[in-house]
Amino acid sequence: MMNAQLQKLIDLQAVDLEISELEKALKSIPGQLKSAQSGMEAITRELEQARQVIADMQKKRKQLEMDVQKENDHMAKTKTKLPAVKTNKEYTAILAEVEGIKGKIAKIEDQELEIMETLEEKEKQLPPIAARFKEEEQQYKEYKAKKEAEAERSKKELAAMKAKRQELAGAVEPRWVQNYDKVLKAREGQAVVPIQEGVCQGCFQLVRPQMVIEVKVGEEIHQCPHCSRFLYWIEEPETQDETAVPK
Repeated sequence: MMNAQLQKLIDLQAVDLEISELEKALKSIPGQLKSAQSGMEAITRELEQARQVIADMQKKRKQLEMDVQKENDHMAKTKTKLPAVKTNKEYTAILAEVEGIKGKIAKIEDQELEIMETLEEKEKQLPPIAARFKEEEQQYKEYKAKKEAEAERSKKELAAMKAKRQELAGAVEPRWVQNYDKVLKAREGQAVVPIQEGVCQGCFQLVRPQMVIEVKVGEEIHQCPHCSRFLYWIEEPETQDETAVPK
């Protein structure tokens, strides 16, 4: 029969492992949400940039329209001078000015046409980006809700496991609990391990045969001489001799 205190330590170890896993899961959730949020922020920036490009181009187009109107007004004003001219030289100068204004208007209109074509293309690209944003936003909301629910469940489970741990620890002799907690802290959360084929499954060092026998008997509590972990025996399954001839 296994030592009763050792059995309680084994049970305590099992609870501590569950507590450790729950704590790791809880600790990882903020990082998972941050990672998901970074993906959401990327599509948000893409959408904002696309909208900003369109807004800037619309503003530029509006400015060009105003420039064309300004030059047309300038040309109309210049043409009003024609009836008052008295020499061919003045008349030719005014016509040259008008032609210069027409050339300027043509260049502005070319720029406006180019912007209109580009703007039309950019406006076609916007709906797919907006659709992807909406899809990503919905997925993020669902993922966030899922992770928040997972966190709440884990917190409840963690509270229950900690209460169970307190109960189990209270049933173990104080000297063993203190020793167990010390080893647990020093050995990264694993203070109780089995022996298999004479090897401690914590540090994987050979244990002297006499101790292996005593651990197998289970009357006393033994600790690995190499890593100080508490040792217990697991019956190894019998392996069939593959060379034996079946009867």
